[in-house]
Formats: sequence, C-alpha cells, structure tokens
Amino acid sequence: MPTRPSPSAPRRGQERRDPRTLTLLLVGRIVGERTDGLCRVRNISAGGLMAEVFTRFETGDAVQIELRNGRSVSGRVRWTKEGGIGVQFDERVEDLRQILAEPRPAPRRTDIQQVRAPRLVTDCSADIQRDGHHHHAVVANLSQRGARLVTVTPLEPDQLLTLAIAGLPPVSAAVRWAKDGEAGLSFLTPLAFATLARWLDDPALRYNRRG
Repeated sequence: MPTRPSPSAPRRGQERRDPRTLTLLLVGRIVGERTDGLCRVRNISAGGLMAEVFTRFETGDAVQIELRNGRSVSGRVRWTKEGGIGVQFDERVEDLRQILAEPRPAPRRTDIQQVRAPRLVTDCSADIQRDGHHHHAVVANLSQRGARLVTVTPLEPDQLLTLAIAGLPPVSAAVRWAKDGEAGLSFLTPLAFATLARWLDDPALRYNRRG
C-alpha cells in the first residue's frame, strides 16, 4: 500500500518557501543599477520580498531597498511582472522585526534628523502660490509627504502655500524650515503612492528644470 505524503511535504514541482510576513504596504526607495524610484513592500521573508514598483527592472538586476526607518536590504530581482518584482536577498534576514521596526521618534530638535517618508532626488521647476501671488521654485527632492525647494522667494516657517509641479496635482503645504534660499515643505495631504511613483519614473517630468 503506497505511503501517503506528509501534509507538510511540498508537492512535486513546488519549492518550499520561507514563511511570509505580511506588511501593511511598507513604502521605501528602491535603487537599481540604472535608476531609482518608490516601492511598496507587500510581503517579506528571511530570503526575499515582493514589492510593487512602477520603475522598470530586469531579472538579475541588483537592487537596494531603503525603508523609512533608515534600514536597508539588498538583493537581486528574480522575477518581474507588470507593477511588481520579486527580490532575493544577498544575505538572509533572520530578524525581520528589526528590519521592519519603526524607530522611536527623536525629540524634535533641529540638530536631529527626523524619521520621514523616503525622499527622491529631483530637479524640476515648480510654481509656489502664496497670498494670491505666483513664484518660481526648483524642487530638489520629493516624497509623498513633503519636498525641499530652492527659491529666491522669502519663505518663513509655518507659512501655508500651494505647490504646483507639472504632472502632479497641486498640493497644499506648510513651510517647516527656510534657510539660505532653501525651504522644507510638509504636505497637508500626502501624494498618492501610484501617482508619485509613476511621475518619478518619467525623466521628462522629474528633471524638467527651466532656467
């Protein structure tokens, strides 16, 4: 009489996989050999992860995923599909809690960098709308929740304004800091992940600085 396979044994043609730890759409920055962009980690294990991306990658590409808690993992793309990739880590991550944990917030001081959404380098022109007037600015980096501007327009902390960037919906923002012709903005409503991810993948928008 044939022996029944153990319920835990993988079926023929199937590979045993690490148990997956589901995440709540953890957003990070993914850096490849040719480009970078936003990613959204959907599940992760000790050996790899699956992420939602709008940046184009190829099987075999080396990538690094930087999370908003300051930690990062590196690996290679093992499969791709429209809007998603699978990454195998270079080294197994045995303590997933350490990778996924949010650090304790630091006291709000100007000499301590605060935890924030991943910001990506840009070089695009933008329009500042404030008190009924329009002013030119350059966006030096951008995230779902904020931006760093370069502008000759005097700005002061706690001022409210509207930032208009070609290809993105106008967004209301508060000035968090301003110094030496630069300013940091905090958006009152975050940009949608898919909207910003697609925008970042278009060099004609991301690097459209004029003048």
